[in-house]
Amino acid sequence: MKLFDNKVILAPMAGVTDKAFREVAVKFGVGLTFTEMVSAKGIYYNDKKTKSLLDIKDEKGRIGAQIFGHEAQIISIAARCAEECGATLLDINSGCPTPKVTKNNDGAALMKNPSLFAEVVSAAASSTKLPVSVKIRKGWSDDNINAVEIAKIAERCGASMITVHGRTAAAGYSGKADWSIIKKVVSSVNIPVVGNGDIFKPHHSKAMLKETGCAAVMLGRGVLGNPWLIRDTLFVLEGKEPGPPPGLHEKIEVALWHIGLLVKYKGEYIGIREARKHAMWYIKGIPGSARVRNLMAKAQTYEEMAKCFELLL
Repeated sequence: MKLFDNKVILAPMAGVTDKAFREVAVKFGVGLTFTEMVSAKGIYYNDKKTKSLLDIKDEKGRIGAQIFGHEAQIISIAARCAEECGATLLDINSGCPTPKVTKNNDGAALMKNPSLFAEVVSAAASSTKLPVSVKIRKGWSDDNINAVEIAKIAERCGASMITVHGRTAAAGYSGKADWSIIKKVVSSVNIPVVGNGDIFKPHHSKAMLKETGCAAVMLGRGVLGNPWLIRDTLFVLEGKEPGPPPGLHEKIEVALWHIGLLVKYKGEYIGIREARKHAMWYIKGIPGSARVRNLMAKAQTYEEMAKCFELLL
């Protein structure tokens, strides 16, 4: 069963990996993308905004629908909905550390309740023809590190792939990711394991694959404003040198294309407001960008945003 087209996977990121971002990532060669985190309960109650997150019609490449929830019956309904929407894979979020998610027993909180986690994965796997994956963390906290146990449960309950982020839920995104836990999970299951955490340079992926034996790597925060990381990671994994760093003109060209996609899919009012953070990620580290950031934060139209970028030339 082919789950991804190459060993470079884009992480699901709430408020980031929307239709526009996924299109950019596919253009740069990513082997699998994911939707933003989608509420199973929102799907169950037919919430319009929630269902819009599953708008994956006509997208190129393989795309996983990531859902979160803890009620088996509702997970089953969400799984079938993801299949109907055209996803190629269904992912259960068992790793989100955000309090507003975990306080409802969703996300990483599932790792604190292995029996409930088993119910959720079993419900998903038995409700759809799609392969099911799970995204987990090292554990809930340093006092409760159970990634290996959870991974074994996932495999036993029908999961086809596991992604492991090398931090605990309590750590959030602070500190250093522990790749050794990824290696332990790899050696404990017979399904593909994807490594996630602290991949910010192309050679980091090569090191993770070698150190952990994982089947693929998942890029997250390192891609924000830097889709070239996808391209260069692929090059390195193919034994080539990374491509030349993008010049200012190329960065602006890609940024404006990305922003144009946001406007295309969401309309100018919403699209530009969501584009502001992306624009600032693209210009990070560019000389003179500090003065432009304030203008970008106030941009109302595509033309105004384009003029902000022109000030950097």
